[in-house]
Amino acid sequence: MTRLDRTSMADSPDTDRFIHLETKIAYQDKTIAELDDVVTALNRNVEELSRRVATLERQLEQVAGPGDVALTRDPADEKPPHY
Repeated sequence: MTRLDRTSMADSPDTDRFIHLETKIAYQDKTIAELDDVVTALNRNVEELSRRVATLERQLEQVAGPGDVALTRDPADEKPPHY
C-alpha cells in the first residue's frame, strides 16, 4: 500500500464512522460507570433506611406493646379529621 492509499483510507467514510462509534462507546462506558456508582450509593442508602425502619418498628412495639390497636390499623382506612 502506498502512502497515497493510506491517506485516502484515513479519510474514508468508514473510518469516520468507526471513530464516531468508538467515541460514542467511550462516552457510554463512562456514563454506565457513573450510573453504577449512583445505583450503588442509592442501594446503600436504602439498606440503611430499611435498618432504621426495622429499629423504629421494634422500638414502637416495645413502647406500645404487641397487638396495640394503633399499630395494627391501617391509616388509609380512617377518615380524615375534617369529616
